[in-house]
Amino acid sequence: MSIRPAPGPLPPLVRRFEDERLVTGRGRFVADLAPPDALVAWFVRSPFASGKIVGLDVTTAAAMPGVVAVYTVDDLGLPDQPAPVPGGAPAMGRPMLARDRVTFVGEAVAVVVAESAPLAEDAAAMVFVEVEPGEPVISVEDSIRDEALVHPEAGSNIVFREHTGSGPELPDGLVEVTVTVDHPRLAPAPIEALAALATPVAGGIHLEVGVQSPHQLQREVAELLGLPAAKVRITTADVGGAFGMKRFYPEYAVVAKSALMLERPVLWVQSRRENFLGGSHGRGQRHEVTLSASADGRIHGARFRLLADTGAYPHRGVMVPMFSRLVATGLYEIPRVEFEIIATVTNLPPTGPYRGAGRPEAALAIERAIDAVARELELDPADVRRRNFVSALPHETPTGARLDSGDYRAALERALDLARYTDVRAEQEERRRRGDTPIGIGIGAFVERTGGQPDSWEFGEVQIAADGTIVARTGSTSAGQGHETVWRRIAAEVFDVAPSRVEFVAGDTELVGDSVGSFASRSAQVGGSAIWRCAERVRLTAAELVAEMLEAAPADIRVAGGAFHVAGSSDPHVTLAEVAAAAAARQIDLRSEERYSPGTQTFPYGVHVAVVEVDIETGLVTPRSLVTVDDVGIVLDEMLVGGQLHGSIMQGLGAALLEQMHYAEDGQPRSATFVDYLVPTAMQLPPLTADHLSHPAPSNPLGAKGAGEGGCIGIPPAILNATIDALAPWGVRDLQIPLTPARVWEARQMAIR
Repeated sequence: MSIRPAPGPLPPLVRRFEDERLVTGRGRFVADLAPPDALVAWFVRSPFASGKIVGLDVTTAAAMPGVVAVYTVDDLGLPDQPAPVPGGAPAMGRPMLARDRVTFVGEAVAVVVAESAPLAEDAAAMVFVEVEPGEPVISVEDSIRDEALVHPEAGSNIVFREHTGSGPELPDGLVEVTVTVDHPRLAPAPIEALAALATPVAGGIHLEVGVQSPHQLQREVAELLGLPAAKVRITTADVGGAFGMKRFYPEYAVVAKSALMLERPVLWVQSRRENFLGGSHGRGQRHEVTLSASADGRIHGARFRLLADTGAYPHRGVMVPMFSRLVATGLYEIPRVEFEIIATVTNLPPTGPYRGAGRPEAALAIERAIDAVARELELDPADVRRRNFVSALPHETPTGARLDSGDYRAALERALDLARYTDVRAEQEERRRRGDTPIGIGIGAFVERTGGQPDSWEFGEVQIAADGTIVARTGSTSAGQGHETVWRRIAAEVFDVAPSRVEFVAGDTELVGDSVGSFASRSAQVGGSAIWRCAERVRLTAAELVAEMLEAAPADIRVAGGAFHVAGSSDPHVTLAEVAAAAAARQIDLRSEERYSPGTQTFPYGVHVAVVEVDIETGLVTPRSLVTVDDVGIVLDEMLVGGQLHGSIMQGLGAALLEQMHYAEDGQPRSATFVDYLVPTAMQLPPLTADHLSHPAPSNPLGAKGAGEGGCIGIPPAILNATIDALAPWGVRDLQIPLTPARVWEARQMAIR
């Protein structure tokens, strides 16, 4: 007997298993877990973006009623977090509390631990911090000049610099088109901000925290605390959104060390303002793109220069530009590609992965450039894409991406058909003729890398318990994606039982053997596949035992309705509980675990089309309709994939129209509340037509590709290109996101002067 093919799409399900507790207010988030005797931590944060700490007085705060302790970096004795910087650039380690200097507004300088949050907050206001201000470095352009240094001891602000290129020499007679594309800093802004509850236990610490990678956090905290990893238990209950940002933060180590020193539980719940100040930001890239094309629109070469802002400490943010480079050419077959990356530190909060992590930036850059080529050559943007799409898969790009499966042209044609492309063009011309409010239509085609690093893995374990329950343990920790539902259904499919008979275990380093984590849209293809493979191996072991019990050949054993029987007859049969008992009597372990690695990445793709209307008098851009055609391989659960698409589209709308972290020249944030950092609501979602193609991923048994990030990758370029298309008669050839009314109005005014 051998492992069977995976099930393909799972049967329709009315609702997720998680839904009942979450929508009825019975979810358990970190702030819900604190015991009555828990102390509360409140951080004192720097009001300056740059400067030397010349005074730090905590005596007044420490003497206030209800204050148990006030700690600085010297009190805790925690080492710095080393910076994992590639290419041999100088390490710029991050202290858990500011040591000698402050490097961004909001950097933690001290922590107050008190009996309640109000007492801790009041005491924090009484900590005296004297800073000798330095010259802040706010932009990458200023950073590159090295006239002022974020970390003087490093000698430079440049963290990583690399120039690569490959491909044949370009022919003569090509047209060169250059665009500059900004993707400004964004705040992930999850419903649940960061939070941690640390409880001392038996010579170690139990840290309850909403995190995407429990075992990775376990290792990081253990190293900082000087403890064996086994003495640090990480548990994750419900998580109110993560979007890539919920990984390690210095505050976690500080809260854990405070709890150990005080021998009491300590809770920290980040305020919304703190989340904006230092919860890690996304994006922060500028692309300069030059495409070389022949008169028929065929692109022969591309040059990219990417400037990346990693913020004050180059930790996870420094990897994001490499993700952008990998998919820089999008869906297009471009023979020659040159790519330069310059990543620097600035006196702004650290950046890190945020939904899409480098792929939205890459898609926005190449799609703007494709439209610019079409405009320069007076060709239809759809035709330029048709002429340059990769035609045969698999295909390896000059940047090293091995595009695995799909049909890019079919996705384009389907999207154009659903968007009524020809009809919209006709309406556009008629409006222009009459002088009516202009409309534009724009395309956002993209490919993304999902699954994590090519050699990454995920832990899975499946067991038949004594009572016949199927127990599925996974390293894939959910942050709202619905893992409990899909993983139960995958295991249930193998044994033909109701998903309710599967026990789901995740998010606990004591109960789950290991994990890599949930990020990079990797969960289904890696974590889900691990569950499928483990369940199949358990089924095969059980079938061999049943064959012995029923005196039949193992190949003739079937499973149906949670019972094993001989093919062609439902009786006699052996239930799961009976086979578990028989296995126990024979000391056979009906359990399988695996660190499954597909050995490669998957490359989902899509074509999104936006139709927008632009109010000439105010600059207001109103999306009139959106069409999405995505290929995420086998769709295991239509409802969950649809939910991921809708959520991602909303974040794409926010990036395109509303969101940007603004800073003054001295590094002070100008957007640190939802009053001045606008996020989209349900009111902003225009009519949406969503469709998909399905070309299975060849690298994993489920045929799944990542499905969580397409909307925030394809929607911004579609809306941006549509807006420029609408304003083309006024000579507008360039715009940057977010497309605020003021920015659009000003662009039109500048163009007509």
